[in-house]
Amino acid sequence: MRVLIAAAGAFVATLALCAGTAPGSLSEVLDGGGLVALAAFAALAAGGWWAIGWLPREIWRWAAPLGAVIAIAELAGLSLLREEADLWLLRPSGWSVVHILGTAYVAAVGLAIVLHLADRNPDRGRPSPAAGVFTRFPASLARPRPWRSLAILWALIVLCRLPYLLAWWPGLIFFDTYRSLSYARGLGPWESYEPVGHSLVIAAWNGVWQLLGLGDAAALALAASVQVLTSSAAFAFLLWRIAVWGVGPRTWWALWAWVALLPVLGMAAITVVKDIPFMSAFVVFLVGIVEVSRAVRRGDRAWWPWGLVLAAGVATMVLRNNGVHVVLLGVALLVIPFRHQWKRVLALLAGCVVAYALYAFPLSAALGVQPGPKTEAWSVPLQQIARIAHDHHDEMSAEDRAFVDSIFTEWSVDDVGDHYIPGFADPIKLDARTAWESRTTGEFLAGWARLVTTYPGSAVTATLANTVGYWAPGAPSYDGVVQGSWNEVRGIRLDIPFTRSGADGEVDPPGGIAALVERHGLLDEGYRAIPVVGLTLSPGVITWIWIVALVVLWRRRAGVEAAFALPAAALMATFLAGPVSGGMRYALGFYATVPIVVAVAAVARGRAPRTRPRVDA
Repeated sequence: MRVLIAAAGAFVATLALCAGTAPGSLSEVLDGGGLVALAAFAALAAGGWWAIGWLPREIWRWAAPLGAVIAIAELAGLSLLREEADLWLLRPSGWSVVHILGTAYVAAVGLAIVLHLADRNPDRGRPSPAAGVFTRFPASLARPRPWRSLAILWALIVLCRLPYLLAWWPGLIFFDTYRSLSYARGLGPWESYEPVGHSLVIAAWNGVWQLLGLGDAAALALAASVQVLTSSAAFAFLLWRIAVWGVGPRTWWALWAWVALLPVLGMAAITVVKDIPFMSAFVVFLVGIVEVSRAVRRGDRAWWPWGLVLAAGVATMVLRNNGVHVVLLGVALLVIPFRHQWKRVLALLAGCVVAYALYAFPLSAALGVQPGPKTEAWSVPLQQIARIAHDHHDEMSAEDRAFVDSIFTEWSVDDVGDHYIPGFADPIKLDARTAWESRTTGEFLAGWARLVTTYPGSAVTATLANTVGYWAPGAPSYDGVVQGSWNEVRGIRLDIPFTRSGADGEVDPPGGIAALVERHGLLDEGYRAIPVVGLTLSPGVITWIWIVALVVLWRRRAGVEAAFALPAAALMATFLAGPVSGGMRYALGFYATVPIVVAVAAVARGRAPRTRPRVDA
């Protein structure tokens, strides 16, 4: 029986591979594939035969349904990423059935193998004294006061960042940073549109810039270099604590490679924008929660892990505007896994609230910070309204048409759909900004509720299309990796290379390695074409790495160890409510914390799942 199942699964998976990702009649899209198709069939059949025959039934109870969910998410992603951005591909057809069954088979077999390896955990344990340097180095970090090894680790990460800094010298600066720079230069009032904490960092950078009389290029090089050093320090701290947690050397070096060699993180380190300091703070914040979990497991009542969470939590709150939701909601939810330490959780929450109140009120008042646009918090409802107008403007009632007309400034109910971009809310949000003050939030919500109740299909589709980049396996990031600086933004023109004009969007042609990378698409389509490795350009893949690792923790009933996932879930919720589908900058926090979820899954010592060997039918 397992031979038939493996052969059938491999056959339909090979058909899906040959049919490609463009929908159509199977007779039209199948092109055979020749030797490649034959090799794929043989590999998938052999892997499935082994996995079905030898892996325990308990593993398949998780792998099979999760594989089906991945297949549905993948096909939904293909459908929503088309120009029409609908769910048409989920309707039954020969192509869609083959695609779902083939993807489900591959995903289920792959997940079963991953869960099996996680149960065996062959990499746990301490090295022998005769082990080589690559085995002994992680162990040296786990010893008391490993300052020399920690310094070496930090230097290694910095060295891996230097090629990016040198190739894109003097570093890159993003559009959003110019808002903060304009506040520092007195070109406009301070606004909460940009996080005040990061704007203060930019103001300090601008002050050093002017004090030392640096040119624009030298100032940017200073900011990018400091960011490389600080983000590398956060990652070195992360890898140090992972070694202390007891991760084996092979897993540890794999996580080091993720942190040090992943181009997404390398390019982010040299880009001056709020997301990178936020990422570093979020890394330390989650590490602190894992340390609290370990202390709770041991019965250790030390205060230092709680202090670490508080300090990193405050930094997370002030360095990005969604940080306050991530920290306050995440810390409040910690009372569930740490219910026996509820007093400390409440003290931690109170400390975060007090710190944020001081930041949001006295500090903001002293700086004269004005509130940002109210539409920033309503990206999803505005996208839903625009999608409904796009799909149904001819059949809407007079009341609903008048409501939609009242929301937008330049566009009417009949033409707002022409400006609707499924995965990018900024055009809709910006046009609604001016007209927002003509109504109350309650009036807006009443009209919105009436529309989504009348046209729920369009509302759901709009929401899925605005979030697909975060959950569809393989979905490309909306903005990709930043490869050029913005310039001429908010009246500021910097004398720096590799610039993208804020007026026309054109990029000055760079030279050297940066030109080679851009010419051949080595950080976008060229990178994505690399098997397996190219998948790391998809935030959706990162989400699924998290999900699979959390499934490992769930199977081990390691609820306390998984406490760090609560703030991560709050962060994901802010993405799903945000203006961009699969924004790479937004997802950096998840990229950076993949080592945490993998390491905790590798060392968690909850109750192991009961397994029985599979008996061949």
